[in-house]
Amino acid sequence: MADSKSVIPLESNPSIFTELSYKLGLSPILQFHDVYSLTDPELLSFLPQPIFGIILLFPLTPNYEAYRKEKDAEAGTYENENPNIHWFKQTIGNGCGLYALLHLLANISTDLTLSHSQINDLVTKIQGRNLSVEEISLIVEELEKSIKLDEQFGSKGQTEAPPLGEAVDLHFISFIKGKDNHLYELDGRRKGPIDLGEVGATGKDSIIKEQKLIEKIQFYIDNADEKNKHNFALMALGPTLD
Repeated sequence: MADSKSVIPLESNPSIFTELSYKLGLSPILQFHDVYSLTDPELLSFLPQPIFGIILLFPLTPNYEAYRKEKDAEAGTYENENPNIHWFKQTIGNGCGLYALLHLLANISTDLTLSHSQINDLVTKIQGRNLSVEEISLIVEELEKSIKLDEQFGSKGQTEAPPLGEAVDLHFISFIKGKDNHLYELDGRRKGPIDLGEVGATGKDSIIKEQKLIEKIQFYIDNADEKNKHNFALMALGPTLD
């Protein structure tokens, strides 16, 4: 399925992701925060708890692309058969930031989103309707049009945005618990949601403490080539600091 269009990629910036989240319908009791370590207790202590979801920005290296193609070749065709998680196939070029955000907002408790909001409307449209992956992709594309992603968010941030349509070698994915208390890796470039297994006792109340999350992100870092070892960024969705 070819990309429907290409957008200006979002910057890995908690303020931008929070603003876009509020536009979509996230409750103002939550916001995004930078994460500087998953293992340093002192740095983790600065994060308000609980953490509901994580967005990872990582480099698309040759090692990663080989890994992705190998794993996807082993996977069957996904037909939205998992009722415990919402996953969206990415069909908007450079739109991975939006998909990563939607993967969190569509899967957190409805108590944490506003009624009659765009995100609740999206979930209502896709839930329990036996829609195909392609049909859901079209609904997400219509949502992006209504958001006006480039016009409203494409040029925001501290760094200069790349020209529209220029390919970038960085990619956003998300991690969040499903309704079955399993940790899921959600990436619109893959062939479906990736079930990482049941969340343990350490991650029960806050996903950032989950060992499976720490191990999977460390796997990506360890498999990056030397020039990309530091091209990673993490954001966490948790309580506001105000």
